[in-house]
Amino acid sequence: MTNTHRLAAALLATALVLAACSGENGAPISPSAPESSDPTLPSAEDSGAKAPTADAAPEPLPADPKTACPDAYRDHAPVSGLNADFVVSGQNRELVLILPPASFTGPRPLFIGFNGTSENGTKFATRAKLAEFAAKGFIVVVPSSVGNGSYWPIWDAMRAPGNEGGPNKDLDLFDAIVGCTAAHFTVDKKRIFVGGHSAGGIFTNKVLRARSNVVAGGIVGSGVFSLTSNGTNAPMDSTFVLVTWGGDNDAYHGTTPSGVNVPEFSFVEQASLASTYYEAQPAVQQAYCRGNDLGHAWLPINGWFIDALLAHPKGAGAVPLPPVPAGAPVVCSDAAYQVPPLPAVSCGTSTRAGCQATCQLMADCVAENRTVGTVMKQQLTSFGFSGTSCGGCLTKCQQNGGGSANAAVLACFQQAQSTAQCGAGIEGSFPMMSAVDKCCKGRTDSTFCVGLCTSINQNEAASSFFPVCKAIAP
Repeated sequence: MTNTHRLAAALLATALVLAACSGENGAPISPSAPESSDPTLPSAEDSGAKAPTADAAPEPLPADPKTACPDAYRDHAPVSGLNADFVVSGQNRELVLILPPASFTGPRPLFIGFNGTSENGTKFATRAKLAEFAAKGFIVVVPSSVGNGSYWPIWDAMRAPGNEGGPNKDLDLFDAIVGCTAAHFTVDKKRIFVGGHSAGGIFTNKVLRARSNVVAGGIVGSGVFSLTSNGTNAPMDSTFVLVTWGGDNDAYHGTTPSGVNVPEFSFVEQASLASTYYEAQPAVQQAYCRGNDLGHAWLPINGWFIDALLAHPKGAGAVPLPPVPAGAPVVCSDAAYQVPPLPAVSCGTSTRAGCQATCQLMADCVAENRTVGTVMKQQLTSFGFSGTSCGGCLTKCQQNGGGSANAAVLACFQQAQSTAQCGAGIEGSFPMMSAVDKCCKGRTDSTFCVGLCTSINQNEAASSFFPVCKAIAP
């Protein structure tokens, strides 16, 4: 992992500390042939959605337990509740299985949920009340993460550019869950859905983009979208995606499970990036739901989620969204959510060569970046930024940039700024991250770099991932 990517990982250390109680299980399901009428499918009268066509009739997903299941589950099915020894790609995994009441027959919709930071599958299933999905006819499977991620170590959801398509044990787990569940229960191949919150929302983005040929849709709950590419520009298959977040106050600040104090991280821009991406995919029907300042939360509208998912079986095409329940603290829309850009910061001119370009690079890649700028708010202040004013940065640079060492550093930043393409999300800040790594490497003789790195080192979430800064400003 490069220093730039380590910084990006550090910026993600604002993910949540989530807590919940134990899981809840449903009654066993009896596999059987498809029925002519499926009670879990919302009618036009019930949901306001277009009634499914004949092409959306439930269809069983064929699978053989001898080839689709881990060794411990080839001869018997997972049981309702917690299941251990689900060994996939050499890792011993556990999962919670919640089955619908036996009164539901025919191929069942499948919902696979992904837990957030500081919780396992059992806790997420309870916190998100996923038993409500089972009560409506879903088979619900909620595996526990084991820390496979390289950026944020919960799920292997975010990858450095160029490494997106490599082996992924969490995607292998998803594949095994789909196959093994279908091998022991009757799963409707047209209604396989995924969902998760926070760290689980990040992995939901990854699964949707990497397995759009399998899933019918999913719920992205407050998930980072940056760096979840599957490494290909191929368009997504027919999929229904719900992008959700708690509102403008959907943010986290506090202490991570590892004891690192992290600054504020806002999930609003990431929701916008996800919503606009999925909306632009020709075969994807996208919708978003924004909470009314509910904070960092799984939105409390499971009944609506269920109706919306069931109205969108694989390949069914666009259908209207169900009406949001009266009084629900959310707003939903099938348009793309576009967060307004932050005001532009113009750094004007400087009396010292390189200062204007250096400050402008910070402005373009950090101050105007809703994701990274929120994380590095204190650093921006120490650099001299105040709102849309860049004057303090220019003043500090002009005062502290004298001497040949600083001149060389500023020239390096100026060159970086001349070709920088800053933008939204974590990727949008890479040019600034790369410039710090390159221009300040070994520059203990540069008062500018030492001052810059001293400020960065005060950000606990970032300092451990800045070896250049730790080396020159311990």
